[in-house]
Amino acid sequence: MKPGRPIASSMSALWSAWWESNWLPISILSVAVWATFAQLAGNGLVFDDLDAIANNAAIRSLKNLPVLFSKDYFSLSDEYSYRPIVTASYFLDYAAAGAKPAVYHLHNVLLHHANVLLVFALFVLLGVGRWRSFAIALLFALHPLHTEAVIFPGFREDLQMTAGMLAMSCCLAADREHPAATWVLWAPVALAVALFAKEGALLLPVAWVAFDWLYGRRARHEAMLARRYVLIVFVLLAYVLIRFVVMTNPAAVELDVVERLPLKERLIGAPHLFAYYIRRFLWPPPLCIIPSVEPLTAMGPVLYFSILVVAAFIALWLELARREPWLLLAGLWVGAAFAPVANIYQIVNLWAERFYYSVGVGTSAIAVAGIAALCEHFARRMTAARRLGLTIGVWVAVGFVAWVAAIYDLRRVRECRTTLSLWRATVRCAPTSGVALRTLAIAELEAGNLDRAEALVGEAEQHGGGGVYQSNFILGEVDFRRGNWKAAVEHFKLALTGEPPSVASRTSLMMQLARAYQKLGEDAQAAATLRQAIEWDPENPSPKSVLRTMKNGQ
Repeated sequence: MKPGRPIASSMSALWSAWWESNWLPISILSVAVWATFAQLAGNGLVFDDLDAIANNAAIRSLKNLPVLFSKDYFSLSDEYSYRPIVTASYFLDYAAAGAKPAVYHLHNVLLHHANVLLVFALFVLLGVGRWRSFAIALLFALHPLHTEAVIFPGFREDLQMTAGMLAMSCCLAADREHPAATWVLWAPVALAVALFAKEGALLLPVAWVAFDWLYGRRARHEAMLARRYVLIVFVLLAYVLIRFVVMTNPAAVELDVVERLPLKERLIGAPHLFAYYIRRFLWPPPLCIIPSVEPLTAMGPVLYFSILVVAAFIALWLELARREPWLLLAGLWVGAAFAPVANIYQIVNLWAERFYYSVGVGTSAIAVAGIAALCEHFARRMTAARRLGLTIGVWVAVGFVAWVAAIYDLRRVRECRTTLSLWRATVRCAPTSGVALRTLAIAELEAGNLDRAEALVGEAEQHGGGGVYQSNFILGEVDFRRGNWKAAVEHFKLALTGEPPSVASRTSLMMQLARAYQKLGEDAQAAATLRQAIEWDPENPSPKSVLRTMKNGQ
C-alpha cells in the first residue's frame, strides 16, 4: 500500500481487481445455487419451521425485539440456547412480508449463496487458485448433505454461523496477503455474528491460530498473532460470559432430552459420528429426518472401523497438506466445526445433517485436493496432448456430477414442499420407524386421507408399539370424521391412558372426547369431561368457552 493513499481507495481497488479476475467462476456459482434452490420459494413451512416461525407469535411485532436481550428470549423464541441473530432475522422477515413462506425460504437461499461465494473467496485468498477454488465452492454449493440447512428456515442458524465463520476467515486470509487494520477490525465482528447465530463457531479461532503458527511468517509470529487475535480473544471471552453465565437457559435441564452418557462413552461415540459423516459425504442418502443409525456406544468391529475411517482421513489430510500447506487450514476447519457436534458436549439429534453444513467447507476442500492430486499423479506420465484431454475430461466429469447433485437437491426440495410430502419421504427412508409412521398418519389425516391414516397406525403398531396416546388419538379422529361417534369415544378414552406430549395436547384430546360425547347425545358426560380439562389446564380458555356455550345452549 502506497504511503498517503486513502485506505478506502485501496480497498476499492483490491475489490475491483478481484472481481475482474474472478467474475466468471462467481457467475457460474451464482447460477448453480439459484437454479437449484430458487424452487424453495414454492415450499411451505414444515417440521421445525412451524414452531420457530409459523406458530411463533413473538416475531410478529418489532416491539418484541427487546426480548432478544432478556431471559424471556428462551420461552418466546423456541431456541434451546442463546441465538439472537437467527431470531432477529425472523423478526425482519415477518416485518418485510408477514407469514409468506417464500420470503423465509429465499432468505435461506441468499445466505447459502453468500456462503458459497465466501468459500470461493477464502480459498482464492489462500492462494489455492481460481479454478480449484471454484471446484471447492461448487462441491460445497451442491452437495446433498448440505441441503437440509438450506431447505428449512427453522435451521437458519447453521447458515448464519457458517457465514460469520467464512467472513472472519476471509478477513484473516486477506490480512495475510494485504495487511490492513480494516481486516483485523472486521474479523472479530464476523466472529460475533457467527457465535450469536450458533455456538458451534467457538473453536474456529483456535484453528486459525494453529494455522498461522504452523504456516505463517516465522520471523513475526508473536507480533502477528497479537495484532490479529487480541480483538478476537476479547469477542470470545465476552461471548462465553454472555452465553454461559448471563444468558443461560433457565429451563435447560427440563428441555434437555439427551441420554446422559459418561464422558468415556461420549468420547467413544465421536469416531462413530465422524465415520457416519464421511460415509454420507461420499454417498449421500435420501433426505430422512429420522435416520436409522447404529448405537454411539457400540464396541468391537464397528468401533474399530470408525477409528480406521478417522485415521485414514487424517492421514490423507496430512499427506496432502505436506504438498500444499493451505490444506492445513482445511483439516483444522473440519476439526473445529466437527468437535461441537461430536457428542463430547452432549446435544440433541446428533445425526441431523444440518449440523455438518459448516464442516463441509473443510471436507470439500480436502476432497477436491485429493482428486486434483490423483489427476496430477497420472498427468506426470502423459504427453501434453493427453494431459489436455485429461483436463477436459475432468471438467466434463465435474459438470456431470454437479448436474446429478443439482437434480438430487431438487428432489429434496420438492420432498419438503409440504408436511405431507416431507413425512412421505421420511417413511420411504425409514419404513419401520413408529414415530415416522404415526407422524405421517397425522399428516394424511389432516389431508383427509382417512383410510391411509388408519393403515399407517396399523403399520406403526406392528413395528414396536409404544404410541398409545398418538395411535388412539389418530384412530379416534378417523372414527370421528366418519361419524362413528361410539368408536371415537373408545379410542379417545384409550388415548387418555397414554402419555400426551404436552398439557395442551391432553386438553385438546379431552375437548375432542367431549365433542364425541355430544354427538352421542351424552351432554352430561361431555360437560364432566370439559370440567376435567379445565382442572387439568386452568389457564386454557378453550374448554371454558365450550362449556359455557353448552350451558347457554341448554
